Amino acid sequence: MIETSMRRLLKRKYSSSHGFTLIEITIVIFIILLMTTAAVPWMKTFAESSRLRTTARGMRSLMEFARGSAITDRTEYVVLFDPTNNEYWLSLKELLGGASGGSVTDSSRTNLASALQAIAEREATELAEQNSNQNNTSNTNNTSSSNNTSNQNETNETSATRTGGVLGVPNQVSTGIEMAEINSPRSSSGNSTIQYVTFYPDSRAEEFEVYLQSQSGKVMLVSVSETTGRTGVRELTSQDIEQLGLNVSDQ
Repeated sequence: MIETSMRRLLKRKYSSSHGFTLIEITIVIFIILLMTTAAVPWMKTFAESSRLRTTARGMRSLMEFARGSAITDRTEYVVLFDPTNNEYWLSLKELLGGASGGSVTDSSRTNLASALQAIAEREATELAEQNSNQNNTSNTNNTSSSNNTSNQNETNETSATRTGGVLGVPNQVSTGIEMAEINSPRSSSGNSTIQYVTFYPDSRAEEFEVYLQSQSGKVMLVSVSETTGRTGVRELTSQDIEQLGLNVSDQ
């Protein structure tokens, strides 16, 4: 009888120590759901902030490249911004043209090869005219002029090779990011048209600002200094946005 009682006691002890009760499982699931619900908004905001910074840095990188190219090639480069299609790209100032309604056209987006060829032919013609005006100089000067012409042609070919793969190639703004506002010497025509900033061979540039906004309402400013041509990036605080009177809000 004592042996039977001990067996019942041991059976009851081991049977109650296996598995989890329904209440325990429910509590664990509730805690997991609660933590997930709290983490999702934070992860979404973090992803948006990351895309916003990536876009701003990409714009800065292209504009710094445009500044360096303008100084090296001794010609004016531009970076164009299209808020409608949410993209931006590099081009030469000479490739820009006007259209009806004050909009901007860019040959680098339509027929880059023909546009560059036209520029090369025009520069060759100008050089030929300059050399023709120097025919009354000595043979030594003529030889020197010929060498200068050859060097100039090599420089033009090098410039075309260095930037030819970048001109007119659109850079798409990250998903969920938009160009909320653009301030440039031509911004009076409205943000629905293409805007651009010019970089000059003397390292100067046009004063320029583009405000990037995420879906959560965060704003970053990409600005170009007129005197140095340098590009800066900074995130605006809510006080900055309010003081500047930007037309931005949570979407």
